[in-house]
Order: sequence, then structure tokens, then C-alpha cells
Amino acid sequence: MEDISGLIEFIRKEFNKSLSSFSFPKTPTYLYRPIEYSLKGQGKRYRPIIVHLSGRHFKSDPDDIMKISMAVELLHCFTLIHDDIMDSDDKRRDMPALHKKYDVPSAILAGDGIFTITQLILLSVDQNSKLLFQKYNEMVLEICEGQAMDKQYEIEDELDVDDYIEMVKKKTGALLGSCLSLPAIIENENKGNLELLQNIGKTLGVAFQIQDDLFEIFGDEKVMGKSLGSDIASNKKTPLAILAKNEDRMRWEKLVDDYDGKNLDNIRKFLKESGVKNKVDKIAFDYFSNAYDSLSKFGIGNNSELYSFFKFIQERHY
Repeated sequence: MEDISGLIEFIRKEFNKSLSSFSFPKTPTYLYRPIEYSLKGQGKRYRPIIVHLSGRHFKSDPDDIMKISMAVELLHCFTLIHDDIMDSDDKRRDMPALHKKYDVPSAILAGDGIFTITQLILLSVDQNSKLLFQKYNEMVLEICEGQAMDKQYEIEDELDVDDYIEMVKKKTGALLGSCLSLPAIIENENKGNLELLQNIGKTLGVAFQIQDDLFEIFGDEKVMGKSLGSDIASNKKTPLAILAKNEDRMRWEKLVDDYDGKNLDNIRKFLKESGVKNKVDKIAFDYFSNAYDSLSKFGIGNNSELYSFFKFIQERHY
């Protein structure tokens, strides 16, 4: 794990250097100041790291890989900006969320501008550019579908964990799948392999998102760098909420109704004592195991950088 930690830090440092040197226009300031602010937060950069590790596996051109990694991280930033508005989150990466620092119209426009910039970056990749651009935009549409399902589920009552997983494969997994498959596209991998890589990313995405759902309730706000409990306030149908309702509907609904937006102690206590937390931990564990198995079947074994990074993600604490 020491070797992969050093490589992760090297890739993160090189990526941050490239991002900080990216030049945005200065006017109109109403657009570009919020964009620059949104990129100040020091994210974990998991997505560009996966792009670079995939590029190393397929021996892709480093300049092209940096462009792809820049596009996917900016796209991720765009989704977070809009996600924070829709979920009424006040903090992001230990800073005021963009719509709190400025206002909602500024944040919406900044997100739109960032998404457009990702398209322009990808257009500078020459190898298999048509397929690259097509698969990238198919992925973006999947993310939008996943977000729509997420919002729709807030007003639907009868959902199960399988419904949630299908939503997360789109909202979170599609981008992680593209982090694996976009470098393969520029190295002429066949359609079947591209689909396998996309599905591996979706499996990882489910495990990753369920981890985040757990951190959202059981994490430390100072460590996370964002406000906790928004899933409860927004009535998100996470596996924790779905299984808690199945366990004791009346008690769970009272806990949610009584939640003051700050104190999660009673909710945490119920989820632990009812066994719901353990069940959700196991779901995440099983999806990580499936992701490892799929990597191995693809020929990316447990000595590989990608395998080691998946393990690194599983063992994270925020």
C-alpha cells in the first residue's frame, strides 16, 4: 500500500499543478470568479487518479491522459455544484458551497460554464476523438438520469435497495466507468472491453457511494469537509433509510421528523442497534469484492496499480 500511496500522491500533485495552470478568461467576472472559486477546494482527485492509472495500464499518451483527467474532474465539479443546490448543502470541501458563497443563479451558470469547458478540453484529444466524445456525452446523460432518479425517489415511498443501486450506477458509477474506459478508447480497445471497463466502474461506483452514504451519517464533519445529515433532511432513499424503514417504519419516520439538522446521535444509535448499519456495510463490502473480481477477469490482477487503488478507496475514512 505504501507504493500505491506514493503514486497516488504523485499523480494528485501533477494533476493539481496542471489544474492550477489552467487559464480561464477574466470577464465576465459574474461567470469566471465563481468558476475559479469552485476549483479552489482541494478534492481527493480520485477520478483523475483512476484516469491516469488506467492510462498507465493501456500505455496511453500522458498528455492525452492529462486532458481526459482534467475533463472528468471538471465534470465532477460541475455535478457537485448543481448537486449542492438541489440538496441544499451549505459546505463543500470545507468551504461554503458555491451557491452560498455567491448565489444560486451564479452557481447554476458556473456549473454550465464548467461543463462546456470540459467539452472543449476533450476536443483537443485527436486519437479516436469521435468515439471519445460520443462515450463521454453518453456518460454525462447517464449522470443526469441518475440525478433525476435520485430526486424522483425523494417523493416516492415504496423503493428497495435494488432501485437505489440502479440509480447509483448512473449517478456515480457512470463517471467512474468512463475514468477506466476513456483511456482505453484512445488505445483502440474493442467494444466488448470498453463495456467491461464501464461495468467495473459502475460496480466500484455502487461501493463508493454506499461508503459515502455511511460517511454522511457516521462521518466527522471536520474530516469530511462538508455538512452531514443532508440525506436525512432531503429524505434521500439511501440503503440506510430503506432498510431502516423496513426494520421499524414508525420509529424511523419519527426520527427523521425529529431531526433538527444538526444532532445525528439518535439516528446513529437506531441504525447501529437495529443492525441496519452492519447490513449496509456488507452491501458495500460485497460490491468492492465484485469490482476486484471483475478487474481480475479483465486481466488486471491484484498486483496492479488499479487493483491497489480500489483497495485504497475501500480503506478510506472519508
